[in-house]
Amino acid sequence: MPIYEFLCKKCGTIFEVKRPFSESSAPATCPSCGGSAEKLVSVFASTAGFGVKIPDKDAFRKPARKKPSRRARE
Repeated sequence: MPIYEFLCKKCGTIFEVKRPFSESSAPATCPSCGGSAEKLVSVFASTAGFGVKIPDKDAFRKPARKKPSRRARE
């Protein structure tokens, strides 16, 4: 059974829910505060060459924050 990751819109908690494919689009409730949550794109492992590469989980969760360019600040 697949495990889906969710992010609570209210408190920011990331949690996992194990459910069948048939319920993959069903809404989830945060176990911490009871708020509604949105499904995240989960990290997965893939084979590459002779080994298995597992990407860093945080690489998919935290968008890069760019500082505004000098021109944009003026």
